[in-house]
Parts: sequence; C-alpha cells; structure tokens
Amino acid sequence: MSGLRIGIDVGGTFTHGVLLRPPGEVLRRSLTPTTHDAAMGVAEGIRTVLTELVSGLEPGAVELVAHSTTQATNALLEGDVSEINRIVCVPPGEELLLRMALRDRSIPTGSGHGVKLQQQFVHAAAGNGSSVRQLELDPALPAAVIQPLAGRHGSLEAEISVALGLDPQRTVLAGEITQVLGLKARARTAGINAAMLPRMLETANYTEGVVRELLPGVPLQVVRSDGGAMDIAEMRRQPILSILSGPAAGASAALHRSGLSELVFIEVGGTSTDITLVQAGRVRQRNATVGGNRLLVPALDLRTAALGGGSMLEATGRCFGPRSAHIAGLPYLFQAALLDISVSGVSRWRDRHGHAYHVIQLADDSQAAFTLTDWQIIRAAEAGPGELSELLTELGLELDERQLVWMQQAAAPLLQQAVKALQASIRALARPVRELMEAHASNPEDLVLLGGGGGAPVLYRDLARELALPARLIEEHPVISALGAALAVTCVSISRSTAEPRGSDIEELTREVEERLARQGAERVSTEYEYDAQRQVLSVTGRGNRPYEQDSQVLDAAALAQLAQDSLGEGCSLIWTNGGLHFFSGPEGQRNGQRGLVLTNGGRSIWQGRFLRSTAVEPGKLEPVLEQLIAEETAYTDGGALLPGLALLADGRFMPLDQLGSAELVREVLRWEKLPEAAAGLFLIR
Repeated sequence: MSGLRIGIDVGGTFTHGVLLRPPGEVLRRSLTPTTHDAAMGVAEGIRTVLTELVSGLEPGAVELVAHSTTQATNALLEGDVSEINRIVCVPPGEELLLRMALRDRSIPTGSGHGVKLQQQFVHAAAGNGSSVRQLELDPALPAAVIQPLAGRHGSLEAEISVALGLDPQRTVLAGEITQVLGLKARARTAGINAAMLPRMLETANYTEGVVRELLPGVPLQVVRSDGGAMDIAEMRRQPILSILSGPAAGASAALHRSGLSELVFIEVGGTSTDITLVQAGRVRQRNATVGGNRLLVPALDLRTAALGGGSMLEATGRCFGPRSAHIAGLPYLFQAALLDISVSGVSRWRDRHGHAYHVIQLADDSQAAFTLTDWQIIRAAEAGPGELSELLTELGLELDERQLVWMQQAAAPLLQQAVKALQASIRALARPVRELMEAHASNPEDLVLLGGGGGAPVLYRDLARELALPARLIEEHPVISALGAALAVTCVSISRSTAEPRGSDIEELTREVEERLARQGAERVSTEYEYDAQRQVLSVTGRGNRPYEQDSQVLDAAALAQLAQDSLGEGCSLIWTNGGLHFFSGPEGQRNGQRGLVLTNGGRSIWQGRFLRSTAVEPGKLEPVLEQLIAEETAYTDGGALLPGLALLADGRFMPLDQLGSAELVREVLRWEKLPEAAAGLFLIR
C-alpha cells in the first residue's frame, strides 16, 4: 500500500488525526487531548496521534504529513510572543516622517501583553545597503526589517539584514511577506511575525523531529490561513501565515469533499462554532486582524460564535453558553448517565467571572453539565425513535432506554428553560451567518448549509431552519479539519500595490509565485488573479496539484442531469460539455439572470451561480471571441470602462476573470494560463 497521506488538526481541546488512501478514503482515525503544557508542547500530542496512525504500516507507505494548528493564534491570544528588534530603512530626507508614523513602543495583539519593540532607524538607499553603520542590537531578540514604499523591490531590506549580520532564521523581511504599501500595516505584520518566531520555531522543530523519528524522509506541511499549505521551511520564515489554519483546513475540506461550490460551512466544536462562506467554489477571504488591527496576511473570512456542543445552560435560562463543559472540566450529562449514579438534584456552577450555569448534582458529590448536546438528545428521544437514532448515529453514541430515562429525569426541572434557551441561541448564531452572507452579497437561493465538526449534529438542522436554507452534514464531520490538512494544496499568494496594473505586473507576480512554489517542490497547476481597485492591490495566488483530485468515478449523462436538476430545479438543460466539464443552465426567465452549474465527470460542482450570457468557443478561437465579448459587453461611464463579469471554461478548468478590472490584464492572464492552441471553451458573462 502506498500513496497514503496523514492529516492532523491540533485544536484547542483535542488533536485529531486521519490516515487517507486514494481516492480520499479514511483508513484510520486518532484522537488525543492537545498537549499545550507538555515539555514538547503540542508536538507531544502529534507524536501520540502519529504513532497510532502509522502502526503496522510498511516503510514508504506514507507520502506526506500535514497539520493545521492553533499554535499561532494561541501565541497571540496568550501573549506568548517575544520582544523584537524593529529596524526601519530610512530613505533620504524622510526620518522625521517615519519617526512620527512609528512612535509606538509595542504592537497590540489583543491579549493585553503586546509585542515590545526595540526600534532602530537605518539611513540607506537601494544599492548601498551594505554601507550602513552598525547598530546596538540585542542579539537574543528576533528582528523585523521594514522598508517604506517597498511595493516592488525589497532588496534593500535584504542588504541591510546582511550588513547588520542578522540571523536569517530569526529575521523577518517585510517585503517577503507582502508587497502591499502601507507603512504601519507592513510594520505591524512583519513585527508580529518576528515576535512569533521563537515559540513557533521551537514547536516546528519538535514537530519535525517527531515526523523524522516515526516517518524518516516523509515531508511535513502546515496549513495556511487561506486553506493552502506550506512546507515546514516556509512555516519557519512566516509563521504568521498559519493564523486560523484550523478553520481554514475545515473549510477547504468542506469545499473539496461536499461537491458543492456555494455553501455556508459551520464547524462546531465543544465550545464554539466557526462560520465560513464559499462562493463560486472559493472560500471567501479578507485580511487577518490581530488586536483589532489589520495585517497584510490573507485569511479566510471567519465568524466565530460562542456556542458549541458542550455549551452549558445558563442559570437564567436565557441561552446555552458561552461556558462549555470542556472549559468547566465537567462531564456531559449523557456521560454521567453511563455511570449509573443517583441524582441529588439541580444546582449551580459558577465560573471565575461569577457567571452561573445549571448543573446536575450527583449522589457522589460530583456534578454533570447540562449541555446543548444533552438537550438535543432528550428532545430527539421525545420526538421519536427515528429522530433519536439518526442523532445518536451522527454523534457516534450508544444510549439505551434506561440511560435515556435517567437523563430525562435528571434534567426534568430544566427542560422548559432549555426550549427557550435553544431558540435564543439559534437566533444569536444566525446573526453572524447573515452578516457574512450580506458582506459578500450571497444569494440564499444558491446556498446550502453544511455542518462539520464533532458538535455539528446538534446545531445544523435548527440553524438551517432559522436561515431557511437546505442543510447537510458532511461525511467524516468529526475529523473534517484533519481531513482538510491531509488534502491541503501547496499554495503561494503574493499581493502588490499598484494604481494602474499592467500585464508586466501579472507576469512578475506569476513568475514569483512559480519560483516560491518550486522552492517547496510544487508546480503551479491553478492560479487565481484579483485586482482590488479600491485598495489598489493586485493579488496572484498559485496552487499545486490537489491530492486525490481525480474523480474516483465517472457518472453517466443521466446521473449528471439528475444532480443538475437537484441544484437548479426542473427545466434545467445541458448547454456545453468539454474536457471533463459539463455546464448546465437553469430555467429561463429568472430575475438577475439564469442559474448555472459546472460539474466534473464525477459530479463534483466547481461553480454554481448566476449568469447573463454564455458563448461557446470553437477550438482555436478563444482570443477573437474574447475581443468580441469585451467590445460588445463593456460599459462606459464617467469613471471609465467597466468590463463585463467574465469567466472561462476551457481545458478542464474554470477561470474567473471578473476580478481584474482591465482588458489588458484579462489578456495577460489567458496568456499565462498557457491554454492549448486548439482549446475549445465557454465564456460566461456574470
């Protein structure tokens, strides 16, 4: 057996692991408490999970280990960051302005600690960085080097770093993280990255050592905050890219495994729920924020609510949570039912802030939490055996009639409050979902609510009813983030500030993306291009091969048509098929255009949305048809030309071209996509 991949999600409470084989089948699972306080930190939990997953495997069976982690986020939240040397390159005549702009003595992280700064200004210009005078720097501290207005050329930062003799393993160059302008944001981003280095390097070294010991020669990757992956060397340089890597892994797996391209994904843990949005087959993103301040680091647009499967019933009965049984150190009520201990009654448990929650007092003087999961089990039992069986199966639990009666009797004084508390909690959870949908102008008619995480079975149905969305529970929902880590694609994203982007910008950024991918042993397979005219930022994101991407089965025409009908409704029709892609159109006469759907041979959706016009292209005619569409569909206003919302299906790929802003960039993108000369295609106007 070969071609196996291991995915590990280092969560705040538990570390999950999965062993996959082609075409993505889960062979083994492992679970252990996350070892935050161990001598090796979270790497100790990774060792435990890895040992279980690889037991009995032949040498060479595993091709990759990848993990997502909360370590970067926890380091910031807990203040586990280092003081740093911040070195600012000063162009001639600008020292006063820079000193005024960078007067801060620390960088806030939201933990109350912040990153303390030892700041030095260096007078240098491009080409003579090697002549800078030596500074009195604390050699024990990591360093961040920042050059103002280094949107294109970060060479001066590198020159100064070498001239000052800085340790490259403990030095961050702002230009390597981002080419976007904005002095304070660049300084903040590089500074936080440098402050995380000591702790993250220690964890990375421990983790790499564990993998080398158990799986010699097997590469190790870390999930990025945008759902892609980077090798451990890149992680050492830019640990900041792993902020939110756990939720990003879950969202990426939901997109890949569900076969859907338009969805709201909720990942429900014991304490909280992470909410993300997928549109047109892409997880929506925005810049990460730390301590309320924007960083120049791409991350998924995430909403988090303090409601999970272990959320306890608040003493006033107003809601479940925010405190969970996991944080309180109490068993769930269903776990206590397995012990068959007599119940003394209902009492209250208070957290260190004085907030009170209902608990069940047991005869042995211990307590059990009455959680959202417990209430949903009791509620399902009252609804009937079918609903109860479905819920217990989804939760992976077995409870007999006697244990269920014990739970109902123990919680009887609380059941009336629980009804109203659940309603209030679901309404509160729906608010951030609606905010996320509104922020990205989602059409509810196109969306499916997808549940993942161990606690998803107790929330996704009620939330879907509140939002009036169809709902599904994703396969392997308890280990979805670990699965996402195993399936993560090597990814590089580079952004640059430019007021008037040209084809040469696309060329330079794409080449740099390819070079960085090559450093990690990957080849650019797919690319996303975007120009944000408001921020004047051009972004190029390149991705390598997705593991197990090939469809494990090929559906016939009737099966594909049925899938299309399930999504688009009666009256949909097949418009175009080529290169393993099939484009279906919904019934005509709909407002805001027709609904469309692109399926692969295996029935996986890679795009679903609305379109105004579709134009099939004969082999070898892509360029002239593109020019014709631009001429016919471009609108002209006082502000200039407005390109149509273009997308292209060709060579087995879906290529969105509507985020570029100019015809020149669209042409340059098609040139860099290196389509076969005889490629046929389908243009969509959206």
